[in-house]
Amino acid sequence: MKTKTPVILVNSLNIVRGGLTKAVFTRANTLAKEFKAVYIFTFLYQQHYQQIINEIYSRGLLNKNVIVLNLFEDLKPYKKKIKKSIKHPIKEKGLICFQDMNQQNPSYRYYKDGVYCKYKRFDRNGKLLFVDIMNDSRHRLYRNEFDFWGYLNRIRHMDNYLNKSRLDRYFDIKGNCYLTIWVNPNNNSEKRAVLFEKDPREFETIDQLKMYWLNERLNSIKNPVLMVENRNMDNLVLDLEKIEGLKRVAVIHNNHLKKPFNKEAEIKDEYKNLFNRITEYDSVIFLTNEQKSDVQEQFGSNNNLKVIPHPATQVSETLKKEFTGTYNSKLAVTLARYVPQKRLDEAINAFKYVVQKLPDAEYHIFGFGKEKDKLKKMITDLGLENNVKLKDFTTDPMYTYKQAACSILTSDFEGFGMVITESLSAGTPVVSYDSKYGPSDIIRDGIDGYLVEKGSQKKLAEKIVQIMEDDNIRKKLSINAIEVNNRFSVENYAKSWKKLLLEL
Repeated sequence: MKTKTPVILVNSLNIVRGGLTKAVFTRANTLAKEFKAVYIFTFLYQQHYQQIINEIYSRGLLNKNVIVLNLFEDLKPYKKKIKKSIKHPIKEKGLICFQDMNQQNPSYRYYKDGVYCKYKRFDRNGKLLFVDIMNDSRHRLYRNEFDFWGYLNRIRHMDNYLNKSRLDRYFDIKGNCYLTIWVNPNNNSEKRAVLFEKDPREFETIDQLKMYWLNERLNSIKNPVLMVENRNMDNLVLDLEKIEGLKRVAVIHNNHLKKPFNKEAEIKDEYKNLFNRITEYDSVIFLTNEQKSDVQEQFGSNNNLKVIPHPATQVSETLKKEFTGTYNSKLAVTLARYVPQKRLDEAINAFKYVVQKLPDAEYHIFGFGKEKDKLKKMITDLGLENNVKLKDFTTDPMYTYKQAACSILTSDFEGFGMVITESLSAGTPVVSYDSKYGPSDIIRDGIDGYLVEKGSQKKLAEKIVQIMEDDNIRKKLSINAIEVNNRFSVENYAKSWKKLLLEL
């Protein structure tokens, strides 16, 4: 049996982990125990990329045997470990400086002979983030961006009318420009790329650059198995050629349907390349049986379609006992980003019916996102300020779930819903809309939680009240909930992925 090398392709990695990043970390860490080498390839420019990666390793989020490579960092012709940071001063000789008091981070405007010529922003630790250079008409000519250690990382040349980048130049720590990318300022899409190495070359599209880098890297890896997480990479990966032993695996993380997100809906545009070329993948992985069944119904059955669900967060026997013990019987929680997909407005509206029955009931929502102000106003308009609280993102979901009588999920759609398995792992039953996909594959209705028809706010409230009012019901659901650790075990997850990769 040939040795395989798992290679996971994603756009970027972040410290504040969303579901995709968390899923990638879990799989990479699991595979690192089974295979000699595991790689994660990332493709997006991140200003403080190296610091982000260092923090991911230092916090133990990623096994150090997992090798992370980034397109922009790896293409740099000159790589050297930085020993000393560059300190950039606020004041500059010959320039008059005024602080911009409207910004959270320290920011400054600079004038020379009465003309506004420069703008600087620092982080709260005094590290320079960027410098904008202005023309005499106060238009930005270009922006200099700096890495964590104070070295110039990128220069963005601005369009005079749209005030957005038209050309990006990338630099190594010696100050050499090694890459230029043309940018469409109307939609910020990357176009032509020019690489300046020992063998300079032009690329008509950014995908050609990515393909060049993938070919260079993959040809040095024995029998690579590419796991594609983002749908914007499907054509790119399927068009790769001349890589010995290459196998391709598509991993589907989300609902592939447009609104109203059911079987009658159209396919999302970003999924069309995948389904048009689905037989070209060696394997296509779904997180739920329901989604696989829907795809088979529409596109036909293929032997390359498999289901490998995410594992549940594993909890020790001691903690399992604690989780079924003390909790706030009048508290419900949700861990979610404040974005339209999560339909937190549905949960908040439903909770007004809970409060009518139980005036001291509370609902805490832990997260972050662009809809925070909208949700705050909604809570005020409903008169629920004393009951519904918007909390910051929590780094300890197990503790958060442990405190609550139940958790709530009202998303329009999901790919799996890891928050469900997390809540059940903590012994906290889940009351959820029966959205596609995830809830019906994970929650056993009436056994470890409740499934409610999507949009049925009063029914959702009834189930929440039932759990809050009846300790015996809550205890039964809680005891059953922790069985999720066996139903979605790390051991089964590891076996499934290892078996898949070795059989390709």
